[in-house]
Amino acid sequence: MAWSQLSDGSYRRPLGDSEYALFSASQSAARVGDMFLHMALRAPRHCFRPERVRIAWSLIRTKNPLLMSKVLAHSDPANARFSFTPPLTLEELLQEAAAALRFSHETKQELITAYMDGPGVLSNDFLSCLVVSEPENSPDKDASDYDIFMCAPHFIGDGTALHQSTHELICLVTSNKTDGDLLEDLEIVQNWGDMLPLSVEARLSIPSSSLGRAACKVNYLQNLSREIGGHAFSRIQRGPKHTVLEECELSETQTAIILTNCKTNGVTVNHALTALCNIAWARCTSQPLELPVMLYTAVNLRPHLALQPSPTHWFLALAYFTMSFPAFAPTERAGVWHRARLAKAQMQRAVRSPLLPARALLSASARARRAPSSPSAFVPPPASPSLPARPAASAALLGISLIGDLDRTYARAAYGPGVHLRSVATASRLKPGGLLLLAHSFGARLVLQLCWDSMGFAEGEVERFWAALTGMVTELLC
Repeated sequence: MAWSQLSDGSYRRPLGDSEYALFSASQSAARVGDMFLHMALRAPRHCFRPERVRIAWSLIRTKNPLLMSKVLAHSDPANARFSFTPPLTLEELLQEAAAALRFSHETKQELITAYMDGPGVLSNDFLSCLVVSEPENSPDKDASDYDIFMCAPHFIGDGTALHQSTHELICLVTSNKTDGDLLEDLEIVQNWGDMLPLSVEARLSIPSSSLGRAACKVNYLQNLSREIGGHAFSRIQRGPKHTVLEECELSETQTAIILTNCKTNGVTVNHALTALCNIAWARCTSQPLELPVMLYTAVNLRPHLALQPSPTHWFLALAYFTMSFPAFAPTERAGVWHRARLAKAQMQRAVRSPLLPARALLSASARARRAPSSPSAFVPPPASPSLPARPAASAALLGISLIGDLDRTYARAAYGPGVHLRSVATASRLKPGGLLLLAHSFGARLVLQLCWDSMGFAEGEVERFWAALTGMVTELLC
């Protein structure tokens, strides 16, 4: 799926299966999947002058042209296409960025609530937005607190892209370059044909022989047959969707102890947190214990992609897999670490499999097929007694997003003097009854976040799970 250039100078390409599956969800009134990143920081005032921010935002968008693109869907979403029209002058670049930039005095909570539950900020004609907010009456004349709020639809990227762009924005505005220096960088002529990213389907290598492709389909179905889960939160829509973002931040000392204990037991923090999700549910639930608990998460496909000339980090490259665990809680602390090693084994089996790229393509194609007006050409293998089918009991309890150590992305040494990062959070607009657990480390502190529709579940059920999970982090990992 390459880009084609039209006679008017614009570029177009069809959406890939992965992109289309998420694009379809974004077309609802709820704009499901539209992502945001919130960063709280303190910085010198001169760094966040509107003109300087506008130039920096223009530079980021020039490097990542999907942020400037549109989606042409009209009356036939199945033929949705990206469309990019290159700005012809420096002034056009700056005007284009200004249209996707807003300055305000809103608080973190006001920004998140309006974005998650209010009218959709993004649209097919408007694939990105940046808000820079500061308190209305900041007493310090030299420095101020700022809330950076960046958003884009999930079908053009992921949390990795949001974090990288936010880091680059802070680097640019706090650098020792003058506005004139930044404008000179912006004037560099771009080869837009090389800047535009291909779809993940065009960059993954899979077997070309009919036998190899058949083997991949069998492996894909075998993995589906292992997706066994019989536990789910009680979804009862008690009112209009109301998104809540709960946060639990541990101290640097607690985080260091957790890291040491995880290393001693041969697992990572992500393995341990996955196990705790399972155990927290087991402690809370009254549901039967015969069937296992299933969780799902995403894996980054970027290491598997063929190289492309574009330096952009805005493209979608995710695959999904599930993990199943016993529904009963371990009775001893050793059982907790055993459960974490079980999570490790399942994660490594999924991530390190040489068949991961082929499974990712088949899964994306299947998801696109399930979307309304699907353009996907995926045809499932014919039914056969020798091929396993997806189990009837295949409910997932919740999704988890474990992005890891963000201090590797936000390299503080790259920023100018007087910059102090305080917190970061990401999430996506949910459908009614949506639920997502996120975790990362930032500033050497472990942070857990639960994003959920507080009106979409049986009253008190999610709250009990969250209290059990956060309590067990200090009880069992510290």
